[in-house]
Amino acid sequence: MTMQISLISLSVQILTLAAMLALSVKLIRESGRNMTAVFWSFYLALWLLVDLYWLIYDLMRPEIRMPFAANEIGEAALFLFLAATINSARKHHTNLPFGYLAGTLFFALSNMILWIMWSGEIVQDVVSGAIFAWLFYCIVRSLRSEQVLTKAQWILLCIICCALIASEALTFVVSEDMKNVPDFCGYMILIAGTVFFVYMLIRAYRRGQTDALLFLSFSLSIWLKVSLYMSADNWYNYYLTLETPGVLLCYLAVRKAVRNV
Repeated sequence: MTMQISLISLSVQILTLAAMLALSVKLIRESGRNMTAVFWSFYLALWLLVDLYWLIYDLMRPEIRMPFAANEIGEAALFLFLAATINSARKHHTNLPFGYLAGTLFFALSNMILWIMWSGEIVQDVVSGAIFAWLFYCIVRSLRSEQVLTKAQWILLCIICCALIASEALTFVVSEDMKNVPDFCGYMILIAGTVFFVYMLIRAYRRGQTDALLFLSFSLSIWLKVSLYMSADNWYNYYLTLETPGVLLCYLAVRKAVRNV
């Protein structure tokens, strides 16, 4: 049943990505080849290819873990194009203060260590962790340079990220019969992070803050990807399903930002 739900969610995501890709290519022509629209279109195309690869593999070899393969290379390129999209849309170019940089690298390194402990695939997870570190750096730098979040909101986000890492790390420390407690707390924290970004998106939309809306939609999409990588079974399907409206929000934000240039 879990596999069937996953395949349905993945199929819906593929159809959505295909439709958005067609619209994004049209947006490139309408915007005079705006680089944000170009990078965004490449991002969607790569995501679509990765999803198609996953779908075919799941249909051919259900219940068998996929080894390091073409999809991993595709996902690496996927996140690099997302970082390029974020950087191309940034208007103010400022350096990231040391505290923000240290926090960003800590969160990226913590994710990488957790992936290694879960999968044991050191080379794959180190490469993915390095790319994620760059992606995290790009989005944090953009959020700060565009002054999207207040100091209090940055502190709240930092608390959420630290609590998430602590909860996931505890699953390796506590006894087997107590493992479900920090695991459940981790899922609740992931939901809290999702609610945080959704709330900020709604507020930015009501205030007509185009740039804030763009970077917050990217932030939500990245958070959902982090949540997906930290989830299993029904929780995995939950975040896989949420990714589709998440990327749709990104497309709408990109379209609005590109047309306002």
